[in-house]
Amino acid sequence: MVILEIVTDLLELQRTVLSLLAEPRTDRRLGRGSHYLSEAVRSRFPPGQAPSSAELHQAFWSLVSQGLAYMDMSQSAAENWQLNLTPAGTAAVRDEDYNPDDASGYLARLTKDIPDLDQITLMYIREAVRCYAARNYLASTVMLGVSSEAAVLDMATCMARRYNDSALQSTLSDERTPYNRKFQEVRKRLEAKRQDLPAEFADGMSLTFDSVLDLLRVNRNDAGHPTGKTFDRDDCYIALRMAMRYLKKVAGLARFFTDATTPANP
Repeated sequence: MVILEIVTDLLELQRTVLSLLAEPRTDRRLGRGSHYLSEAVRSRFPPGQAPSSAELHQAFWSLVSQGLAYMDMSQSAAENWQLNLTPAGTAAVRDEDYNPDDASGYLARLTKDIPDLDQITLMYIREAVRCYAARNYLASTVMLGVSSEAAVLDMATCMARRYNDSALQSTLSDERTPYNRKFQEVRKRLEAKRQDLPAEFADGMSLTFDSVLDLLRVNRNDAGHPTGKTFDRDDCYIALRMAMRYLKKVAGLARFFTDATTPANP
């Protein structure tokens, strides 16, 4: 099991706790927040970098509030109460796919699978996952849509540069042009250049851009305006899982256009 080297935020600490709770030999007793499970968590960090008692308490209660763990209070002595995984918590630990319930793991896998992801895109997808973990589903939906938009604009800039497309460059840089119009221009050019693209990007293009991307865009607009439409955990869970495959493809296209050694004919 990979051991975190430093506590960067609550999400990473939660992931360490989840991993420990999934191990059969872990002493899950809470020990009033100072012993047993707390000691096991602290042992996973280098000296001087272990989480404080307050940070541990926040992590425990946050996992409970997210439905990933529960407190077994069947013992009369409070120090023997245990923190156990719920079925959702077990799935979050064992799921090898992108699982936003394991927020830190989700983000770690994202940066591993797409190491060259545009930094603006990465900033917003991180925010989307943090909002999801905090059960702020409207905010998560908006941030995910913004991340999608940032990824498309970054890829489009690479494509415009690759094909010396000054008209597209002008459209992309015009702040008065709405995103949907920019996307339509990008989509037309991608379709026209389909024969230039590797099969991994050309195949399923309609599904990627006309279904997944459009869903994220529409959801963002619905959540970001006073439409009254709501989004629940299941909506965001599915969207965050879909988004990762979509972002991998868009980032791959950006890489393809960038890696070209010489400009192509427009």
